[in-house]
Amino acid sequence: MSYDILVIAGTADSRAVIEEKLAEGSRILASVATELGAEMLARYPIDVHIGRLDLDGFVNMIRFHDVRRVIDASHPFAQVVSRTVKEACRITGIPYERQERSEIAYDYDRIQLVRDPAEAIASLNEIEGSILLTTGVNTAADYYKGVRDAEKRLYIRVLDTEASYEGCRKAGFPDDHVFGEMPPYTVEDNLRLIRKTGARVLVSKDSGKTGGVDIKVEACRQAGIPMILIGRPR
Repeated sequence: MSYDILVIAGTADSRAVIEEKLAEGSRILASVATELGAEMLARYPIDVHIGRLDLDGFVNMIRFHDVRRVIDASHPFAQVVSRTVKEACRITGIPYERQERSEIAYDYDRIQLVRDPAEAIASLNEIEGSILLTTGVNTAADYYKGVRDAEKRLYIRVLDTEASYEGCRKAGFPDDHVFGEMPPYTVEDNLRLIRKTGARVLVSKDSGKTGGVDIKVEACRQAGIPMILIGRPR
């Protein structure tokens, strides 16, 4: 079967793309990394590939299914995926389109903007007290290795999945410093965790309103703590 569009999915942005293109009558194949991503798409009349793919995997998928174009609606920080898909489109000679999240300005004067986790870690090492990470499991090991007294100071919120818990265990986090929850989160959810961990600072990626960053900012404002915000890659 051929497809008009391959959507690189797994985000709320991708659901909006799928709904729009289905309304236009497009035949859609979606690619997601996890079963959780597939569950988000279960109500749509589309086909879904589950599992991470390398360059050869995307090239083969595009050719086998005679995909006409790709819309990349992956997470703003999924740089490797975006680079890989873009190269697969170049090789196969089909159009690549990136669905970007809208950027917003956060009205809080205690936000420190940094470029990457390394810069965030350097700033955290100048701060005393507990730290609440809301940056996901993929960089958990980097923070645990880089932040001084990590075993005492670092707390992390991740998705409530076994893969997330296993990633945190491998990184070295004690079980009682890991909080598995599922979005969307409210201001109260964030405040509860800030207070439970005694966090003196919260760390987030700038994944926009869709990623709940504005909610985290408001929680930090109400708790009276600063936020370290990792800027979105270009």
